Formats: sequence, C-alpha cells, structure tokens
Amino acid sequence: MSNHANINSNDAIKTMKLYTHVDRIKTELTSRGMLSQNPIDPIVLSEIDSMHFLGNAAIEAAVAAMGLTASSKVLDVGSGFGGPARILSSLTKCHVVALELQQDIHNLGAELTRRCNLSDSVDHVSGDILDDKIGQQLGNGISSFDAIVSYLVFLHIPNKGSVLDVCRKLLKPNGALFAEDFFCISPFTKVEVESLARDVFCRDLPSREEYIQQLELSGFKNIQFIDMTTEWTQYVTKRLEHFIANKDGYVKVHGEEAYSGLLEFYAAVATLFSGGNLGGVRIVAQMT
Repeated sequence: MSNHANINSNDAIKTMKLYTHVDRIKTELTSRGMLSQNPIDPIVLSEIDSMHFLGNAAIEAAVAAMGLTASSKVLDVGSGFGGPARILSSLTKCHVVALELQQDIHNLGAELTRRCNLSDSVDHVSGDILDDKIGQQLGNGISSFDAIVSYLVFLHIPNKGSVLDVCRKLLKPNGALFAEDFFCISPFTKVEVESLARDVFCRDLPSREEYIQQLELSGFKNIQFIDMTTEWTQYVTKRLEHFIANKDGYVKVHGEEAYSGLLEFYAAVATLFSGGNLGGVRIVAQMT
C-alpha cells in the first residue's frame, strides 16, 4: 500500500512500522487454523490484512460512489496485501489490477489472492505508479480503467499533481477516482512534521483548498471532498486502545518485537489525529 516519488529503495518506507513484519499475516492465519493448503474467504481475510481505516465499509463506499459493476475495470494504487482489491472483486465481480510498490508486500498479496481463488479477477502488478514504464504497462498506451481507488497511499507522494496526472491518463472518459488520504487542516508542529515523515512516510500535505485546486488542474470534475477527520480520529483512537488491551494475545502469536513496532505506529497515528492539525479525506471525483 505504498507508492512514493523518488524512492531509491523499498527500505526507505520501512520506517513506517505498518510495513514491517509482513509475515504477521501468515502467522495470524496459521494461529487461526487456516493452513497454507486451505482456501480462504476474502471477507474473513479482510479482518487480518486491512491497512486502511473503517474496514470493508470503506470498500463498500467506493462501490456505491462509483457505481462499480461486473463490467468495471478498476486500478487499486498502492494495493498493499490486496485486501481492498479482493473485496471489490468479491462484492461486484469487477476486474481489479492491484499495483503495489513494496516487493515483499506485493508477493504476499498475490499469494493471498491465489488462496482466495480470485486470481482470475485480481491481477497483481509490482511497481511504482509514477514510473513511466509502469504507466505504459497498465494503460497499454490508452486510457483503460473505469475507476481508480487508493486507500491511504497518496499521502506518501509529496507532489499530488504527479499522481493525479497519471490517474487522469489511465482513466477512461467519465472514469472515476476514489481516494482516501491525509490533508493539512492547520500548520503542523515541528514534532508532528518529524512524526509524519518518520512514522507515516509523509510530507508536504496540501490543505483542503490546495488539494481541490490540484484535482481541478489535473482534469477532474464533480469533486467531492468528504472530511473524514472525526470518524478517523475515533477509529485510530479505538484501534490503539484495543491493541493495548489485547497485548498478551498478540505477543503470544507474533512476539514482542512485532507488537512493539505496530504499537509505535498505532500510537503515532492516534497522536497525530488527536493534535487537530491532521485531517482525513475521502475524495470522489470524475474525469472530464
């Protein structure tokens, strides 16, 4: 779930502890008796592999907002372990291309899709959305997608115009964009700037006005800038509380180091949202 401009190594983004201990997904599956040879229900798997907020409700929102059907071709930018792509396909029977930058996460995502028996409807591609070669590979020289979704990935890309311009080129006329992202409500403190860079691999977040302006410049219309800050603040706060309350169970399965890393990430995100300067947004927009 991670594409970023000018990344020379996948190691750079690993300062974000959500992207470490990737084996936690398979470890959790094993602890639940879901052995490697057994198929997995993608809905059950989504309880384990989700890296976005509000679970499958966020996927259902994309389906409703863009009117996705079995005939839709969808690109998931920064697809992570493939959870949203699999749920999109399961809900609508649409075809999804899951694009992920980090090779280890991409590999596991493709394996999980195979175990869900969804390889015919979900294609996994490893690469950076800002790489011209990847853009050509995805689009084959034409605008080929009915919809693009992205969950908490654009925040890793400082220049929003660059990724929005690529999305514009890949979308068919009247195609739709659904993206969940961060934005700046008011100036960040020095500590917040440092935490965003280290803990969330994020810098140079735009304001609401700047974000909408860039969407317009990139050729999008009918823009909905849906402020999710309140809901997400509540979500990340409860997520942290629940994780701490269930420490013993998590450590028993995954170990102290894995617990400490994820705790660090969850605490950082909860602190950032509670500070009042970080905002969350759900963007729905259409190509002109």
